[in-house]
Amino acid sequence: MNNDMADQGANNSAPHTYDRKELIEAVVQKHKKYIDEYTTEFNELGSKMKELQDNIDSSRQNRTDILEKMEILAEKRQLFYHQAEKLLDELAESVSDSDFTREKSNVMDKLSKVKGSLSPEEEKQQVDSILQSISELKSKSSGIDDKLAAISDRVKDALGYKIEMSSIDSSEESFNSNMSSYEEGVKEIEPRYKWLENRINSHKEAQGYWEKQPLTGEKQEVEA
Repeated sequence: MNNDMADQGANNSAPHTYDRKELIEAVVQKHKKYIDEYTTEFNELGSKMKELQDNIDSSRQNRTDILEKMEILAEKRQLFYHQAEKLLDELAESVSDSDFTREKSNVMDKLSKVKGSLSPEEEKQQVDSILQSISELKSKSSGIDDKLAAISDRVKDALGYKIEMSSIDSSEESFNSNMSSYEEGVKEIEPRYKWLENRINSHKEAQGYWEKQPLTGEKQEVEA
C-alpha cells in the first residue's frame, strides 16, 4: 500500500503532457477570455465616451444656434426702431404744425438713445416714455392716428426683441463650464479606453495566429 501511495505521489508531481491540439486550444481559449473581458469594459467606456462627445457636439451646436439667434434678434431690434424713425419722418412731412414738429424731434431724440446698449428695464422705461410722447402727437393733427399706431407697434416690437434676448442664457461662462465638465470626463476615460483597444487588438492578433497553426505535431510538456 505504501508503494501504491508512493507511485501515486510520483505521478502527481510529474509534468502533465499536452498534445499539440490541447495546447493550441488552451492558448486560444486564454486569448478569447481576455478578449471577452476587455471587450465588455471597452464597450461600456465606449458608450460613456460617445455620450460625452455627443454632449460636447450638442453644446457647441447650441452655442452656435444661440449666438446666431441673438444676432438676428439684435438686428431686428435695430431694424424696428429704424422703421419707427422712418415712419415718423414720413408722417412729419405731411403735417405742417410747429408743435408737432417740436414734439416729433423730441421723439426722434428718444428713439436715437433707446437704440443704444441698455438693460431691459432701462429700455422699457424709455420705450414707455416714447409711447407716451407718440400718443401726445395725436392732438397735434387730425387723421394721423393709424400712422402713429403703426409707429408705436414698431417700437413695442423692438422692445419685445430686447426682452427675448435678455431671456436667453448666452453667457460664455455657462458654456465654458459645461464644456469643461464634458472634456474632463473624456480625458479621464480616454487613456483606459485606448489601452483596452490596443489589448483587444493584440489578443485578437495572437488568437488568429494560434488558430492558423496545425493541430497535429509533437507533444509539448507544460506544468499542470
